[in-house]
Amino acid sequence: MTFNIDHIKINLKTETNGLRVTTEYENLLLFNQTFEETKNTVENNYAIVKKHFQDKVGSVVSEKDLENVSLKIVLYYFYMYNHWRTMYEREKNRDLTFLQKDFEHPYTSYQIIDFFKNLYPGKYAEKCEIMLGMTQDEFRVYAERKEQFDNK
Repeated sequence: MTFNIDHIKINLKTETNGLRVTTEYENLLLFNQTFEETKNTVENNYAIVKKHFQDKVGSVVSEKDLENVSLKIVLYYFYMYNHWRTMYEREKNRDLTFLQKDFEHPYTSYQIIDFFKNLYPGKYAEKCEIMLGMTQDEFRVYAERKEQFDNK
């Protein structure tokens, strides 16, 4: 099954015990998922995430990049929430809707930084600063701490 969100083509393919989700930038396996639940969850969560960032980015972040980084965030949390469903009995009925509190979670920031750093290695800071609502100095310190954490 293939569907589009904005300008992004998303492919879903059945694999053993799960569904393979691939895009231009993403490739992940979601266990115990159906085409319909995956499509609906991705579409609904994408709308939440993109709307949150849309007014913040101005002309610094292109529409294509906003779409792709929003989807990266969505798929990260979808994978994590879904994984919890399969790992923990108390989470087996977990709602997969993106939570507002997750905008403030460090993993959201990490997804944004990793996306832009991979795409624009020498020019990612300004895009991240805008999306994360940080000044240059705040982002510099944050990025340094993230780098130190990643390299431990």
